[in-house]
Amino acid sequence: SSKIMNKNWIHLQDGSGDSEVLDLTITSTEEANIGDIIILEGTISLDKDFGAGYFYSIIMENAHLVE
Repeated sequence: SSKIMNKNWIHLQDGSGDSEVLDLTITSTEEANIGDIIILEGTISLDKDFGAGYFYSIIMENAHLVE
C-alpha cells in the first residue's frame, strides 16, 4: 500500500502458513513491487498500536532498501 500516513506499507509473507500470522509489515519511504527480491534494514517495534484498529505484534519501521 503506498503513501498511507506518508509512508509505503510493505507486507512480506513467506507462504508457509496463515497469512495473518506470518505477515511482516514494513514501513518505508521507498517502494517495492510484488515479486521483487529485496533486503531491508529498519527498526523493529513490538506491540505497535496506531489506533483505529491498526495494531501490529511486530513491525519494521522506517526501512531502507539495502543494495
